[in-house]
Amino acid sequence: MNVLISGANFGNKGAQSMLFTTVAVLRQKYPDAKIFFVHANRTPVLNGNFSFEEIYCHNNLLKISPNGTDVVIPKAVKNVEWYSMQKTVDALKNADLIVDISGFALGSKWGKISSLAFLNKISIARTFNVPIILMPQSFGSFDFGSDQKLLDSAIKNAMPYPEKIFAREYDGLIPLRDKYKLKNVSLHPDLVLSSPPIKLTDVYKVPPKISVPKVLDASCAGVVPNLRSFDRPGVNPWRTLQTYYEIINFLLKENKLVYLFRHSHEDIEPCAWLKSLFAEDGRVVLWENDFSCFEYDAVCRQFDFLIVGRFHGAVHAYRNNVPCLLMGWAVKYKELAQLMYQSQYVFDLAAPTLDVRKIFSAIRDMDDNLALNKKILRERLAQIQTGGSCFSAVTKILDKVTEVRSR
Repeated sequence: MNVLISGANFGNKGAQSMLFTTVAVLRQKYPDAKIFFVHANRTPVLNGNFSFEEIYCHNNLLKISPNGTDVVIPKAVKNVEWYSMQKTVDALKNADLIVDISGFALGSKWGKISSLAFLNKISIARTFNVPIILMPQSFGSFDFGSDQKLLDSAIKNAMPYPEKIFAREYDGLIPLRDKYKLKNVSLHPDLVLSSPPIKLTDVYKVPPKISVPKVLDASCAGVVPNLRSFDRPGVNPWRTLQTYYEIINFLLKENKLVYLFRHSHEDIEPCAWLKSLFAEDGRVVLWENDFSCFEYDAVCRQFDFLIVGRFHGAVHAYRNNVPCLLMGWAVKYKELAQLMYQSQYVFDLAAPTLDVRKIFSAIRDMDDNLALNKKILRERLAQIQTGGSCFSAVTKILDKVTEVRSR
C-alpha cells in the first residue's frame, strides 16, 4: 500500500504536527504501508530517522498536457539536485491515495499562481487516477479580481474530483458549497485538534528524547508571537510591537514571569525584538529553542496560559487544556476560539479599533478563571475527538484497497 502526503512542510510546528499526525494514524492502522512525504523544498528535510520517505514535487512542476490525459515531466529543475522526477512519477503511478494536508493554499490571498498550482495537484491526481482527500484546511476568500473567470473555471473543473474536501471553517465551507456547488465538501475541525495524541514510535524509527527547558516559577505566562503579525500588508509593525510591549508590561505588573518562545522557525525575530525591550529584566526570559511539535506540547503544559499569534500554537495549547489569548487577524482564529468556547479571548491585532485595555481585562479574566477554562477545554476537546474523524474517509478508501488485494 502506497500513500502520498502533500501540502505539509517542516517550516512551522503546525505543518509538522499535521504531517506527524497523519503519518501516525496511517502507521497505526496500516503498519506496512509505504508513506511518502511530498514536498517542494530545494533540499531534503528528513534525517533518515523517520518511518516515512520524502520525494520532491512542486505543485506546478508536473504539467497536464493540452489533451488533459498526459503529464509533462521536466528533465531537470534548477537548483534541485537531490530529487528524481522519475521516482516522483513512479510514486504517483503506484499510489493508492493522496492525502493533502495544506493548511491554507486555495484562496485569493495567495493569488492566481498559488491557487492554480494547488488545483493542478488535483488534476495530476485525476490524470493518474489516484483518489485524493483534502484534509481539514482553510479555503478562500475567492475574490480574484481580473482573474475571477479563470479561477472560477479552474475550481469548478478540479474541485469535484477529490473523494472528500474538509473545510476547517464555515467561512470556507459556504462558498465551496453554495458558489461552486460542490457536493463533496463538509465542515471538520483541524486534524491535529480532532485527533488523539500520537506516539513517537509511529513517526520515528528511533524515538528522540523529549527534553525542554523548565519554567522557574509556577506563576508564569508564555508569549508566542507570529512574525506575520508584524509584516503583513497594511499592518503597522510598530503598533504591533507596542501592543506586545504593553501586554508584557501588564503581565509583569500581575507578578507573572514571562517566557518568549517561537512556534515557527522565523518567529525568533519578534521574540528577540521583544526581549530587547526588556533586556535588563530577568523576569522576561527568551528561549531560543526551535522546538519540535512534540517539544512544543511539553512546553505548553508548563504554563498557566499562553498568548499566541499562531493558529496551531493555540491548537497545541488547547490540546493540552491550556487556555490562551489568541492574537490573530484571520477568520480561522475566531472560528477556532468559538469552537473551543473561548471567543472572549481572541483579538484582531490589525483592527484599527483595538483597545489594549480590553486585552488586559481578558488576560485578568482568563487568569481568574483558569480552573474553569481548563475544564471547558478538556470537556470540549473530548467532544470533538469523539465526534467522528476525517481519517474515516482515508481508511474507507485504504480498507477497500486491502480487501481487493487480499482476495
